[in-house]
Amino acid sequence: MEAFIKQILWWILVASISIVVAHDEDGKQKGEKLAQTEKQRHDGWYNNLAHPEWGSIESQLVRKAPPSYADGVYMLAGQDRPSPRVVSQALLKGEDGIPSYRNLTALFAFFSQVVSSEILMASEPGCPIELHKMAIAKCDEIFDKDCKGGKSMPFHRAVYDSRTGQSPNNPREQMNLMTSWIDGSFVYSTSEAWVNSMRSFQNGTFRVDKKGTFPPKNKERVPLINSPPAHYLGMLNLERMFLLGDPRTNQNPALLAFGILFFRYHNAVALQIQNEHPDWSDEEIFQRARRWVIASLQNIIMYEFVPVLLGEEISNYSGYKPDVHPGISHVFQSAAFRFGHTMIPPGIYRRDAQCNFKKNQNGYPAIRLCSSWWESDEILSEAGVEEILLGLASQIAEREDLVLCSDIRNNLFGPMDFTRMDLGALNIMRGRDNGIPDYNRVRKCYHLPMVSNWTDINPAFYSEQPELFDKLSNLYGSVNNIDLYVGGMLETHDGKPGPLFQKIIKQQFERLRDADRFWFEYDGNGIFTNEEIEEIRKIRLYDILITATDIHPGAVQEDVFIWKEGSPCPQPMQLNSTVLEPCIVLAGYDYFSGNEVAYIYSCLTLAFIPIICAGLGYGVIKLQNRRRRMLRSKIGDIDNKNCDKLYVKEWLHQNHKRVAKVKIGPDEAIYTVNRKGETLRKVDFKEVNSLVLEVTQDTHKKPMVLIRSPRDHDLVIQFENQQIRKKFLNKVENFLLSRKKTLEVIQTYRDAMLSNAETKEKRQKRLEHFFREAYALTFGLKPGEKRKFEDVSNDIIMVMRTSLSKKEFAEALGMKPDSLFVKQMFNCVDKDKDGRISFQEFLDTVVLFSRGKTEDKLRIFFDMCDNDGNGVIDKRELTKMLRSLVDIAKTNSMTEYQVMDLISGMFASAGLEDTEELSYDDFKVMMKEYKGDFIAIGLDCKGAKQNFLDTSTNVARMTSFQINQLPEESPNWAQQKWNHLITVLEENRQHIFYLFVFFVINVVLFMERFIFYSYMTEHMDLRHVMGMGIAFTRAAAASLSFCYSLLLLTMCRNLITKLRELPVHQYIPLDSHVQFHKIVAITALFFTLVHTIGHCINFYHVSTQPVEHLRCLTKEMQFDSDFKPTIAFWLFQTITGITGVILFAIVCIIFIFAHPTIRQKAYKYFWGTHSLYILLYILCIIHGLARLTGSPRFWMFFIGPAVVYILDKIVSLQTKFMELDIIETDLLPSDVTKVKFSRPPNFKYLSGQWVRLGCTGFRPNEFHSLTLTSAPHQNCLSVHVKAQGPWTWKLRNYFDPSNLHDAALPKIRLEGPFGGGNQDWYKFEIAIMVGGGIGVTPYASILNDLVFGTSTNRYSGVACKKVYFLWICPSHRHFEWFIDVLRDVERKDVTNVLEIHIFITQFFHKFDLRTTMLYICENHFQRISNSSMFTGLKAINHFGRPDMTAFLKFVQKQHSYVSKIGVFSCGPTALTKTINNSIETVNKSRKLPYFLHHFENF
Repeated sequence: MEAFIKQILWWILVASISIVVAHDEDGKQKGEKLAQTEKQRHDGWYNNLAHPEWGSIESQLVRKAPPSYADGVYMLAGQDRPSPRVVSQALLKGEDGIPSYRNLTALFAFFSQVVSSEILMASEPGCPIELHKMAIAKCDEIFDKDCKGGKSMPFHRAVYDSRTGQSPNNPREQMNLMTSWIDGSFVYSTSEAWVNSMRSFQNGTFRVDKKGTFPPKNKERVPLINSPPAHYLGMLNLERMFLLGDPRTNQNPALLAFGILFFRYHNAVALQIQNEHPDWSDEEIFQRARRWVIASLQNIIMYEFVPVLLGEEISNYSGYKPDVHPGISHVFQSAAFRFGHTMIPPGIYRRDAQCNFKKNQNGYPAIRLCSSWWESDEILSEAGVEEILLGLASQIAEREDLVLCSDIRNNLFGPMDFTRMDLGALNIMRGRDNGIPDYNRVRKCYHLPMVSNWTDINPAFYSEQPELFDKLSNLYGSVNNIDLYVGGMLETHDGKPGPLFQKIIKQQFERLRDADRFWFEYDGNGIFTNEEIEEIRKIRLYDILITATDIHPGAVQEDVFIWKEGSPCPQPMQLNSTVLEPCIVLAGYDYFSGNEVAYIYSCLTLAFIPIICAGLGYGVIKLQNRRRRMLRSKIGDIDNKNCDKLYVKEWLHQNHKRVAKVKIGPDEAIYTVNRKGETLRKVDFKEVNSLVLEVTQDTHKKPMVLIRSPRDHDLVIQFENQQIRKKFLNKVENFLLSRKKTLEVIQTYRDAMLSNAETKEKRQKRLEHFFREAYALTFGLKPGEKRKFEDVSNDIIMVMRTSLSKKEFAEALGMKPDSLFVKQMFNCVDKDKDGRISFQEFLDTVVLFSRGKTEDKLRIFFDMCDNDGNGVIDKRELTKMLRSLVDIAKTNSMTEYQVMDLISGMFASAGLEDTEELSYDDFKVMMKEYKGDFIAIGLDCKGAKQNFLDTSTNVARMTSFQINQLPEESPNWAQQKWNHLITVLEENRQHIFYLFVFFVINVVLFMERFIFYSYMTEHMDLRHVMGMGIAFTRAAAASLSFCYSLLLLTMCRNLITKLRELPVHQYIPLDSHVQFHKIVAITALFFTLVHTIGHCINFYHVSTQPVEHLRCLTKEMQFDSDFKPTIAFWLFQTITGITGVILFAIVCIIFIFAHPTIRQKAYKYFWGTHSLYILLYILCIIHGLARLTGSPRFWMFFIGPAVVYILDKIVSLQTKFMELDIIETDLLPSDVTKVKFSRPPNFKYLSGQWVRLGCTGFRPNEFHSLTLTSAPHQNCLSVHVKAQGPWTWKLRNYFDPSNLHDAALPKIRLEGPFGGGNQDWYKFEIAIMVGGGIGVTPYASILNDLVFGTSTNRYSGVACKKVYFLWICPSHRHFEWFIDVLRDVERKDVTNVLEIHIFITQFFHKFDLRTTMLYICENHFQRISNSSMFTGLKAINHFGRPDMTAFLKFVQKQHSYVSKIGVFSCGPTALTKTINNSIETVNKSRKLPYFLHHFENF
């Protein structure tokens, strides 16, 4: 009979659907009409054509009562009200297990959740995550069992429209993430992509599992809501859930059962339509089935559910009203429709059609709700949909009152860090979050009378439970301050909502119906015919249960929302929590758990990157040094094939030994060599017949040998074992025998040998004590005073017994022992002629030079020249001494003829031209004009730690530059400081200005992003997720983007060169572009470190957040709910992280390999790592593409400089790959190589400019910056290269005649020319040029260009009237090639525009005896030949460093008619810094002319 009734109902449904699909004459016409019918969008848009956004997803909730935010804008309402949890404990707490007044079923209670899911989703957390805390009373029986107090329940404010909440005129408005329409979004979702993932695309059906009864599992990982399950403190796999239209469907078994029910119902309808119209497409069937399901749902909700809820009928449908707003109201969402929560039971019955109520796995009568949160998939898979729905139809809901059952009031699911929540407290807090006014004001807005006292709320309820209203009064204090949810629930009577909630609910559903253009009863949309509408009106939830499940008609009552007497299968009992399994409350969860190791290792990885890079840099230096040592070793092996080598340790003193290699031979000597191949010590035994060796005989100590040196300190070496020492002794003996010498071996003990050993260190200390004591006696005692004996210690007595050999005396003077000057001076000091200088003899000499008379000093000078000691000096003896002085000056430019001319001139100047020899009186006459120079004369002993000459400032005597200073009033301290400040500002005004602009831009960029991410990006929720660290990292990112982009402009060499030729160059300090490049790079490095460290902190904060908080972080990444991103994920599995780590490594490599030491010793590695800048910029662009924290901005800074830089590089390509012929190469002294090569066609340059040069013979792709030494008017180009680094040494060795290859000479490649700091020399009337060392190379070109232009009058643009050139070098021998250049320049300088001064710095103090003698000879030679005795130039030679301050003052006085003088310098940093200090000193006087400094360093 039951089967027959079910079959009849099935035929009725089929007939209804047949009418729908066949009311036209044939299926084809119906299909065509269906194709022309408008398809309702899933997202709710365009339902109302005048207001397309009405009712759509993410639309604002509608206010039916004015907002009541605490600040009128967005702050939580009711801040003066009690904690929601306290209110819940006082008012919503009670006994569960009390049945519904109206016998409403649990099916009705849970169908309320279906209706809510259909039209509402407005409680989800918004962006930013706004977390508030609901205070929990101390000793709360659920949340504070240990009575510690101070606990709180988390509450996330709901998502809202970011365009609101900015002023009282525009208060915050929450958003509904579902459509407001009853459009089946619970079944079909709100997204086309989502519903497509559910469809089978066959016959208009949804996909099903293998059994065909359940939806598929979520293998596609559609973003369903996946909260922590009840029994597990963690996130389970998202793929375990059923894939349905609403993301919340898997929350509890009842809701999931309804989801599957309507899922099956769609497939049943689609199957029937497909049977009726087999020619229809899948899309046509699906859309028609969808329309039928939506219409059925609309009818059930509006005409079956709502009347039961309200206890009264809804008004009749009067047609579509486009002016009615369908939006869900705040009061409906936050309070009124939450009325159904009071009916939710603590458990869910299951039964079959035979009324067998099933127990759960643990033997309890029903499924406990608090134990089934988010585990519904397992329960439904086991129990089936039918058992759940049948159980719900028989189960009576909870009483419609103020009380909520404990499963939702104390045990609602929550986040992992607070696993149980209170739904009643959340309901109250949600109303405050939405800014809902108090209960009384809402009544007024709905035209209900306001209550004036507590009894007016619900007189009947007040009479039953007056104590409840007393609690209410104590909590709120006034009827005008009650939360809407609390006041509305208190109105409940007879199992129905009170007047306020009833009116809110009724109006809301009527508006939803009347505003819906796709409502099934509206005949104007053309979806259904009148007959179809009538059929749909007959469909009830009962029909869907029977159609979509295996439930037969007799197993469930037709009015499924109400259980009446006689309905099938009454429940065994009204469920309460006492008969159900207990709820499990899990402890709070630490989201950072499991990240500790990954975070530590990630931080260590980043920290070790620079350390590893530094180690690589150190290794590169060691590798290059090793290669050089191997090369020297090969050369040494070739030269020393006949010598023996052993590895030993050389004993230096008690606490220090050094590893060395001892070599015997090939000459008669023993050497110790370090690992670099450098000779540490040489023991020469050429002049002895027997070599004495002391050997230790200690048995328990390592064997040692002491080698006595005939004229030097002892050599002590230690061997690893006796066998090695024996081998050494045999080799020495055999070597001596081959040289017909003998070996004397003396046995001794280690301690005795070491105590008597005269090592270098011991001897050096004794000599230092020797000199120190001599000077102390000279300057520490008064004239005539002698030292008392009791003051003399044993050490001093030892010093007084010490004597100096000729070699030690020569070393003290800084000269060679075989020098004539040393020999003669030694003979003068060694009065007893014993071949050694005693302490007393040395002391007498020091006293003579320091306190002696001028005549005594002249006598020493005379005795030194008197080689044979006959009391007269002949010309031969004077020639020898003069040759010795020329050797001291390290030059050999004087010919024999010039020497004789000099001596004859000196004799003639004293009126002794007819004399062949000089007596002492004649010598005094000849030296009469230099008598003043002998007053302060001394002897500069370099071996003494304390010297009586002030050698700290070896400034040359520049008598030609002395000026008479007019007495000036000395400025006071304040004036001095002010002048100094003004001078610094004026001299560096351009540098200060551009640095100020640079740092201001960085600060502005930093602060703009900092403020933006601190205050303006609230909706991105970055501050909540990452803290304030995100503001620092993003601000640093803006500044470093600017700095890294600016680096390109500082290296646009062609652009800088071009700017030098334009008038604008005087406003830009182009000379300092390399220094500025370094400043910008260091600034970029600083911001890089801030950015990196900041993100390490940021990612720590990110790792402590739940996944749901990360959805606001970026729109570009979607995290699955069961995925927990760790620090390793952020760093190594995201584009931003991977590129960030690589970028950090690249920056470390570039900066560490740019260290001066690496740049000098391993240039190719420096240049190779610097070439990583291309990868750096590419990765910088990619780095921001993931948009984790915002849109990429690097391109904004990069694109401009990049275009300029690329164009600059293109210009350089004009000559870079052009191979030029080498015309001539020459190896010059001081490791300088001259390379002369052909000039490219149309190659124009200015003197003082430089090129980047490469050689195809070796490392063809390596280019080095070199200054052109050829002049612009010459037909070829040339450079002079000082061999310092690996490349320059390779260049020198390549062109060494002994290494020349048979193949043709290689070619030269060059880039440039590029502007140099010296190229603007021609713009000044008066110019001072200073070259130091190899820094003279630009002046080889400039001086040639100068004299060529002035002598030929070709250069009309040259303003120079006078040029002072100062050449500072250690000695002439090092730069003889440049002397040839100067000689040619002097010859061509017919206008005398050039004045040259040469300063020899590698010399003795200006008042030293040797320096004085050189000055005398130089002056005589200048008088005779009008040229220098050392260089052959007209240029004046000075010994010592120039006094730049005095020189600048001299030039300032000589040329007071000009306003500016250009000072150009090139050389070491110390040189340019000294010149700059002198310029500052002179410019302080505020006198004209003003000195402007242009410099280049190498």
